[in-house]
Order: sequence, then C-alpha cells, then structure tokens
Amino acid sequence: MTDRARSNAAVEVFEQAASSYDRTGVSFFGPFGAELVRCAGIRPGDRVLDVGCGRGAVLFPAADATGPTGRVTGIDLAPAMVSFTAEDLRRAGLTHVDVRVDDAQQPDFPPGSFDAILAGLVVFLLPEPQQALRTYARLLRPAGRLAVSTFAAQDPAFVAAMDALAAHLPADQPRPAPAADPFADERTITATMAVADLAVITIRDYQVESKFRDVGHWMEWMWSHGGRALLRHIVPERRDAAIADAARALEPARVPDGGLALTTAIRITVATPRAGAPAS
Repeated sequence: MTDRARSNAAVEVFEQAASSYDRTGVSFFGPFGAELVRCAGIRPGDRVLDVGCGRGAVLFPAADATGPTGRVTGIDLAPAMVSFTAEDLRRAGLTHVDVRVDDAQQPDFPPGSFDAILAGLVVFLLPEPQQALRTYARLLRPAGRLAVSTFAAQDPAFVAAMDALAAHLPADQPRPAPAADPFADERTITATMAVADLAVITIRDYQVESKFRDVGHWMEWMWSHGGRALLRHIVPERRDAAIADAARALEPARVPDGGLALTTAIRITVATPRAGAPAS
C-alpha cells in the first residue's frame, strides 16, 4: 500500500469514527491532551496550532491556556471531525479558536506563524513523520515550542486483546510490515528531532488509567477511534468469536466491581527550533 493509500485509509477510519470519537465515557484522550498542553507551557496571548485535532482533546485545553488574547487553530484531515468540533466550539462560545480541514503532514501556513505547535498522538500515524516535524520547525517562531505525544507503553492486557482480535482477520488481509520507530525511546526521539532542526527541551512519560464497564464498553470505545481500522476488517460472522477471544485476553484487567481498568503510558516531547536552522 502506498503512503497516499495509507493516508486515505486513515482518513476514512477517523471520518467514520468522528461522531463517537472521545465520546464513549472513557478517560483517555482528554487527560493526555490536557497534559500535553501543560507540558508545552502555553501562555496567555500565544498563537497555537493543534495538528490532527480530532474532537478537541488538545484544542480545548489550549484555548483555556491562551485565553481570549491568544489564537488557537486546529486542523484535521477528516471533514467530519472538523464539522463536529466546529459545532462544539460554537456552543462553547470560543471565538478565539478556529478549526479547518488541513493536512497534519504539511500544514498550510506561512513560516514563523506560531508560538506553539501541539501534536497529540498523531505524528506516528503520518506517512512521513520526520518530514512533518521539519515543517513544524519552520512554522514556529524562533523561541516557539513543539509538543508531541507518542505511545510509550500499552497495558499488557490491551496488547493481548488486540492480538486476539487480529487473529480473526482474513488470511488475505495485509499486515503492516514492521518499521523503524522514530519515537521508540528518548535517544531515538532526540535524534529524530535533531534531523528536523529541533532541539529537545524535555521528554517525560505520563500515565492514565482508563476504566470500562465491561467488554462491550471496551468494544464500543475501540470502534470510536483508530481501533476501527482493525475491527472493520473482521468479517461479521467472525466478530462474536473475536470478541470472545478478546474478552479472555482482557481478564487480567478485571477489577473488583466487574469492570476493566487498562493503563496506558504516553511520552511527551517538547522541543524548540535549533538556533541557526533555516526559517523556510
């Protein structure tokens, strides 16, 4: 599959998930978004870009941090995400925030447009992450900050459940080939940022526990985000068996009230344009 085809497939997944994205009553994207904004050190009056804004897990905390004297712009390549988020902004009365359809791979803004660029759990989904980072570096003002979150560790029960679901994919369904992870660890992240003319300021991990009423609630959550990319390829006649296998894999995450609790760790990197790097 070409990079363009992968990008189109990803947009389709999030377009279909938009109505329920981050709306299933699970504490996940919200806490991660708020922590990303906190680590970025957003200040009143800042001009901020949120790439791959989704339904606003980063966008709304950024708007609170800049206050009405600032300006926050969110971009997403899925038109439905943009439409739903624009309506949420309208209802909230946030006139210093706008959202538009644009590509997180190469946002269409002049160099030096922003004090901060925020990328919450999105850069690793892009066809060419390092190229995207170079673009972000050019869009930042000289003392600007880029704050990026990537996954650090998934709950072992979640990993086992995903493997159980994947075992039910059709035999002819292509599996993504293993690739080098430019965000695998602190050393790799620092090198990745350096290639993009960015100097790392801090790297830290942040952990969230997400609770689910039962396996059905977990499956509802899975359909509401990127997990849909896997689920939609399991043919209907295999889904009950797939869910049963996933439920067995999730048993170690069972809590006393009968629900499930899964812990996810992300890694937040804050970087700034390197002195002397080209501005365009």
